[in-house]
Amino acid sequence: MLRKHSEVLRGLLALADLALVSAAWLGAIWLRFESGWLPDPTHAYDVAQYPWLLLGILPIWHILLRWRGLYDGHRVHSLASETRRLFEVCVLGTVFLATLTFFGQLAWVSRLTVTVFSGLALAGLVSSRLALRALLRGLRRRGRFVQSVLIVGTGTLAREIHARLARHPELGFRVRGFLGPSPAGLGGDSAPWLGTYENLHNVVLSEDIEQVVLALDRSDPANPLKLLRELHDTTAAVRFVPDLLGIDTVQGGIEDFDGLPMIRLIESPLVGWNAVLKRALDVVGAGAALVVGAPIFAALAVAVKLSSPGPVFYRQERMGLDGRLFSMWKFRTMVQDAERETGAVWAVANDARRTPLGAFLRRTNLDEIPQFWNVLVGEMSLVGPRPERPEFIREFRAGLPGYMLRHKVKGGLTGWAQVNGCRGNTSIEKRLEYDMAYLRRWSLGFDVRILLLTVVRSFNDPNAY
Repeated sequence: MLRKHSEVLRGLLALADLALVSAAWLGAIWLRFESGWLPDPTHAYDVAQYPWLLLGILPIWHILLRWRGLYDGHRVHSLASETRRLFEVCVLGTVFLATLTFFGQLAWVSRLTVTVFSGLALAGLVSSRLALRALLRGLRRRGRFVQSVLIVGTGTLAREIHARLARHPELGFRVRGFLGPSPAGLGGDSAPWLGTYENLHNVVLSEDIEQVVLALDRSDPANPLKLLRELHDTTAAVRFVPDLLGIDTVQGGIEDFDGLPMIRLIESPLVGWNAVLKRALDVVGAGAALVVGAPIFAALAVAVKLSSPGPVFYRQERMGLDGRLFSMWKFRTMVQDAERETGAVWAVANDARRTPLGAFLRRTNLDEIPQFWNVLVGEMSLVGPRPERPEFIREFRAGLPGYMLRHKVKGGLTGWAQVNGCRGNTSIEKRLEYDMAYLRRWSLGFDVRILLLTVVRSFNDPNAY
């Protein structure tokens, strides 16, 4: 019955999407030609022909929506993922329509109308998905549209799956129980133990299980292929969760390689459009900072030159994206040749090597301003793990497993670790935790949040010395 309801819901969602696309097209026509809010057309248009274009627009949009999997019914898809796919659909559909208006038989179509339509369609589709998510999650919390789940395994991984499903009742999964060698390890608040692996087929049928989650620990002797063969004689959906607990992953996921599922464990989050958007933010932000702040930069340069003997800028080798070395620029804050006798060492509180002006520049982070140039030329990013010196990295990578993973993105002028107080001579372990959290959580919005926090906190950091 639940599967039948799901099919009906997907059909209604497809009809609602087509209605929204239609409304967006008609709304764009009204805004362009009737509202008076947009510039008057410079050419005469036969507005009566425009609604008929829906006969071609609707099939194209329906095909694109299905192609991007927007009717698959996967409950665990995030809103960000769904929004990204809706954006791709609107871009591709609009590019197709715009191409026809430029080179095809639709040259009479207003390009401004097409542009307005694209924005309205995206806003309508995203809003409808938000409303639908809120409605379905509320119903699932009340026990409606719930799917029964069997977890195969009783180890640490299986219990972790149960705990996460219990934390998210809005997803609509109700765990009926566990299968495994014994109930040992299952807490009193867990779902019941329903038997050993030999009972799999019977339990799925008797409990009317709709979803089976294979969550076997690496030490579990059970054969997953044998369990899958038993499940082939049922109608239950099957999910397999590999035991990766305790293994550092970055942007992990599963991709299809010519029909072969391939698990991705470590991957930079900055590929495709993500890389383009982040680079655009870097160029715009760094360029604006260099132009707007030019008088301040010039005044600081003069002050550094007059305050103590030595050059204005200090250039230091750091490690960046994929382990490549580059020269990072700073305003000089210490006496000339400060490391001649000591070699590479951490700065400490009340460091005697600092100049009077240098102490102020370091405390306010103004010594970092020249790094906007590193960002502009692509050696750094506005936001990312702070690039470190190769001398220190040789020590850190030997004692901290996974330390080099932070170099899957460009080093940043600021970062998640820095806005959380991990600057200067602070815990490297804690800093690495924040850096890894940044890699796993990356989004353009997260970058903007870190930049705003940097502005708020950069002038009052007790570890800036």
